[in-house]
Amino acid sequence: MYAKRIYLIKHGETEENALAIHQGQSVGGTLSKRGRDDIRTVGSTLAAAGIAVDQMLVSPMSRCQESAALLTDTLAPTHARVDHRLAAKNSGHLGGWPRDLAAAEAARQGVPIHQHRTPGGESSEDVQARYLCLWDDICAGSHRTTLLVGHGGGIACLLLKLTQHGFEHYLKYVPGSGCLTCVDIHEGAARIRLMNVPPDELAGRLTAHTAR
Repeated sequence: MYAKRIYLIKHGETEENALAIHQGQSVGGTLSKRGRDDIRTVGSTLAAAGIAVDQMLVSPMSRCQESAALLTDTLAPTHARVDHRLAAKNSGHLGGWPRDLAAAEAARQGVPIHQHRTPGGESSEDVQARYLCLWDDICAGSHRTTLLVGHGGGIACLLLKLTQHGFEHYLKYVPGSGCLTCVDIHEGAARIRLMNVPPDELAGRLTAHTAR
């Protein structure tokens, strides 16, 4: 039996995602048709499984706000609010430009990509630290079921810690559009029950999981 259950949902695909544009905090983003469909599928699947959400915490970026609104239509969480610790990475001048520019800039500076920090911005290690701060607060809090709507990079950073892997494994943990992770917390220990499950596979995986 779990004491707490935490669901992590990556926002739906955006128009910028489809163009391989890095958004970060400087580009809010608008969901594509696929992104909206994916999030609606996640919401309806969780609702059909009878999952009641005590609290929903959402990144302030517009792509997450739009995703959360679609989820709220079906899940009707008891409590919902924005938490800025879920925000996208502050990538400074790289926001709005092609994704591969960050890797090229890190290589020029001779630093690992996860330690690369633009002037006034953040590194992936910084993002991991604030996601973990939020995680610890949720684990210590009173809500039994929490749903987080965040970003692929932040969720990947969190999963690296939960699985005790380093940043060399980062790309293996980045979720796609609307992917869902489910983590149970019992006696302070985290157990990942589902990880980065795509929306079109969720119904079957959720049924198998809840039947155990």
